[in-house]
Amino acid sequence: MSDLMQLFSFSSTAHRVLYRYRFSFADFSPIESDTVKLDVQEAFYDVCKSIVHSIADNPNILGLPTMLSDKWLNAHEILKDCPDVYKVRSACQKAFVDLACFLFYAGQLGTCEDDFLVVNKHDLPKTTGKVFNIYKELLSRSGLMVADRGDTVAFKAPSNPNMPAAWKSLAAACAERPGHAREQALSFILWMHVPDDDGSYFLERIQHLLDLEEGFFHKAAEMYRSKGYDTAFKIDEYKVSVTYSNGISGLSIEFSTLWPTVRFVNLSCIGIKAILENAPACDDNFVRQLAHFCKPCTNCMVCTKGGKNKPFTTEIQLGHNKHHVCPEFVQMEWYNQDISIHKIEFLLTLNELQVKFGRKPQKK
Repeated sequence: MSDLMQLFSFSSTAHRVLYRYRFSFADFSPIESDTVKLDVQEAFYDVCKSIVHSIADNPNILGLPTMLSDKWLNAHEILKDCPDVYKVRSACQKAFVDLACFLFYAGQLGTCEDDFLVVNKHDLPKTTGKVFNIYKELLSRSGLMVADRGDTVAFKAPSNPNMPAAWKSLAAACAERPGHAREQALSFILWMHVPDDDGSYFLERIQHLLDLEEGFFHKAAEMYRSKGYDTAFKIDEYKVSVTYSNGISGLSIEFSTLWPTVRFVNLSCIGIKAILENAPACDDNFVRQLAHFCKPCTNCMVCTKGGKNKPFTTEIQLGHNKHHVCPEFVQMEWYNQDISIHKIEFLLTLNELQVKFGRKPQKK
């Protein structure tokens, strides 16, 4: 695999999996608060950043093994085909999110007492003594002192006594974000608290990573937004993504270090057959790209589902030649620098035609 496709090289699979948290850690943005001063917020931001960077740089401090050498998934490869990668990935993600939940619940349910954030143990996720000691050591390296007081746990930042107030403000802001508690906890530790965040900082990093032209994603975003597409910026257990969707289809820009790539994904195949059947009414350049978008028919007959359906094969005209293509097996994703504004324009045209010729799947 070329250097371009690999993008990153790590000393272990654990480093690869955890790097995406470091990569997606947000730029500083203040929390809306009348009581927590900006310098206190910045101090807590630095603590969160230190925690995330420390884990990404040295997974061992979170008790994670780093024996498995660097591995990744190739295009269309799934985790069950790589059990060793699956095991490390699951352990890393669980450990990181468990820590995020521990800190998030402490901020959400704890109280500020003098210079401490104090929380009842029954309000925190259950941890073993070993894991608690790992957290204690890790947090102390980032400037947070942790004390076990029997029924409660107390946190203190010696460098800034007012930090517990910023901690609680950030937790409250992230609790308002959509998604379940574990996603909110990830937003907390990664400082992704801004309501309706469109992921601009994340896309700017992707732009520099792939050496795309300045303003590439701003232009792409405006193209989709001008057509009424909704924007969603999200981190979950698999990836960080910015998605432009109209309910039928759209574009997702995804980053996960389980793949050695950034992926650009068309969200659905809805309406592709109808679009192919109406290709004569479309622009010639679009039809030519669409022909490459779809797999040539090989008479595999998978689409007939054992003879129950008629073949989906569709004939399109390119110049003087006729091509038989398959609307079921289409290219759904592109990688790294195999992307351009021209490709985005093609995808948007395709997505708009999917709205015209397709229909939203009905929930059963």
